[in-house]
Amino acid sequence: MEETDIHDALDVNSTATLAVTANQVKAELRRASANIPNHNDNIPNVVNYLSQKRIKWKHSHDKIMIVTKAKDYQLLRYTRGLAQWLITKSRFGKRYPFTVYVDGHLKDEKSFKYQELCEKNSIFKEKLQFWTPKLCHENPSMFHLIITLGGDGTVLFTSWLFQTIVPPVMSFHLGSLNFLAPFPYDHHKEELNDLFEGENGFRTTVRMRLSCTVYRVACQEEEKIQDMLLNEEKVAQHKKKHHPHEKMTSSVMLETAWMKKQLLQSGSNQEGLSKEERQYLKKAVPCYTTIPCETYEVLNELVVDRGPSSYMSMLELFGDERHLTTVQADGLVIATPTGSTAYSLSAHGSLTHPDIRATLVTPICPHTLSFRPMLLPETMSIRVVVPFGSSKSAYCSFDGRNRVELRSGDHVKITMSPYPFPTVCRTESSDDWFSSLQSSLQWNVRQRQSYVILESDKESKETDEKEKVSGTDNMLACLKEEHEDDNKSAAYDAQKDNDDGEIYTLTDEEDNDIDSEENHYQGIPMWGSDELKL
Repeated sequence: MEETDIHDALDVNSTATLAVTANQVKAELRRASANIPNHNDNIPNVVNYLSQKRIKWKHSHDKIMIVTKAKDYQLLRYTRGLAQWLITKSRFGKRYPFTVYVDGHLKDEKSFKYQELCEKNSIFKEKLQFWTPKLCHENPSMFHLIITLGGDGTVLFTSWLFQTIVPPVMSFHLGSLNFLAPFPYDHHKEELNDLFEGENGFRTTVRMRLSCTVYRVACQEEEKIQDMLLNEEKVAQHKKKHHPHEKMTSSVMLETAWMKKQLLQSGSNQEGLSKEERQYLKKAVPCYTTIPCETYEVLNELVVDRGPSSYMSMLELFGDERHLTTVQADGLVIATPTGSTAYSLSAHGSLTHPDIRATLVTPICPHTLSFRPMLLPETMSIRVVVPFGSSKSAYCSFDGRNRVELRSGDHVKITMSPYPFPTVCRTESSDDWFSSLQSSLQWNVRQRQSYVILESDKESKETDEKEKVSGTDNMLACLKEEHEDDNKSAAYDAQKDNDDGEIYTLTDEEDNDIDSEENHYQGIPMWGSDELKL
């Protein structure tokens, strides 16, 4: 059977296409379609296909990227050692099988000792390269595998670097939370050997991402609408003053064509209205033009909140051009199943398996308790609008980055991204997910209560005293916490015990030199906002 290439299979521009368009949203099937050329036509969905298929590493793939957690000095050692091992470990009949790309900040960093590596072996000048956000943005398909050293934040940063095509990501957990990093670093050589040379291949979890586009209202249109609302407010105040018993129309609610459509379709909204009010509803509602400004692909969630204002935000929520509800809350979380264990979970959202294709809508401290979290189909196009009737602006962030202000009339559109995020499974998707819940959340874990029965023997006071002491120790023993060894120390010891080559093994002199610099070195610098905006 022909081997499946995960890199080619996820290349949206060539082999596989996941397209979620407006026409598909309106279609009767109500689902995303996928097209896989040169494969069985009976495969209905590329996501399900890739999640169930075991994939073998192709020997022609030779470019690996390492993304290291910033501001962590210990991880500098692991990055240096891992890059040396990948380059110098012979495999596939090649002496130096891989070209490894590490963070561009490390090229001139003295603690990384790039020049010393090149002096020891000139092959490092060719095989050890450096990546930048610009390189990832301009040529994402050049990499065949991404290895992350850190926690969930490092994985999210990798998603931010690759806003289009994403190579498969293998994550080793060296952070505080490890929902997205199932591999322990102290067994990294065994795991990588199995990935490259294993007979059974490896599985991936093709994680859904959200495509979020910010729309700004045109300046001229905004001025016209603001003037119109101001005039209507003056008319309303005049009528209220001179005609206090006359019913007022809800003209402030008629701000968009979407809302007018819903008001006219719903007969209950017209009950109790006078003839003049019914005629007013039939009048043309002023529409305004919005311009798409920026688009981001997010792996966890988009958050729209009240920002620095002490008042709760007022937002209008639409699904497929239908007005769903008016949100009065501290904010709104629009999350993926992957993000269900992040901010959405803190806002009492549901835990959702990453293989489920759905969009999670979770309010943050809603004003009405009846507004509960909900799951919407992935094909539904969601819009979050800041109405002109809102007195304050809202603020929007994408996976915790690029926080922008949404003013009156602005909105953000959320659809399923055509660029999924594939992660390598340690076993398979469900096992990895439930294991992460149990380890990171202590999910459904309760500490068993211990009972100690102390019996007194009148004939032997000495025995009684011994039993009391022993019983006390046993009773306190159940409350003692078990301390686990530090993962990083174990990983570093395993790294020093490696026997794959002299270049990879750190000498005592090098180890002491790195330790002496630890006090003044703070780890890999973070990429600035200007460098990430391309």
